[in-house]
Amino acid sequence: MSVRTNDQILHDRVNLPRLVKRLEKSVSEDDWSDGSQRDTWIKAQGTLQRIRHARLLLKNVEVDDHGTSPASEHRYQRLRATLDQVEAFVTEIEQKAAPPLKRPIPILPSIRPPKTKAADLETIPVEATLIPTEDTIQSVPSADDLIPFGRNATHFSESLVKDKSVVEAMQEKIEGNFDFMKKQRIRLRDFRGKSGSTTCLVIMSLLVVLVAFMLMVLVIRVT
Repeated sequence: MSVRTNDQILHDRVNLPRLVKRLEKSVSEDDWSDGSQRDTWIKAQGTLQRIRHARLLLKNVEVDDHGTSPASEHRYQRLRATLDQVEAFVTEIEQKAAPPLKRPIPILPSIRPPKTKAADLETIPVEATLIPTEDTIQSVPSADDLIPFGRNATHFSESLVKDKSVVEAMQEKIEGNFDFMKKQRIRLRDFRGKSGSTTCLVIMSLLVVLVAFMLMVLVIRVT
């Protein structure tokens, strides 16, 4: 919920009674029977929209009025009752002036079914489908035409055999490289562990020598 400023609160308090008074005046003084039925319906729609806006203003004013007094409560009830009366009057006029609903004319009954002709239902003779023609005989491939396909298939199978041998050789090389790298990684790990322990031993030896030297110097000075 957004925070309303003091200007907005004051604006709603001032506009609410003015709007309710104009709505009450339009109901009591305007001639709703003047004009066409469509114009009356449009006018009623606009008035109902203004009534909904007035109810929203009334709600906001009541929420913002933290120190509600009996006088303000009476004023709010009077405004709400006036809006109820105006809305009931305008709603009745809007329902009477509303244009009647017309159902659209169905389209399916107006569509004529397609007409079929007897000539379209003639079937092709069976003899015409069974007797081979010269074109169908020429379209059947001969044995000589199939020789190049056999050669191509043989060449393709030989190429696959060669590629398979190459792939197997590459696989063996890759596996050998993997084993070599695995052994090198293990040796490197062992060397790193040994070098770390040797470094620690050297540092500890230096510290022991340094402490012994300092103790020796201290003993010489004291004596």
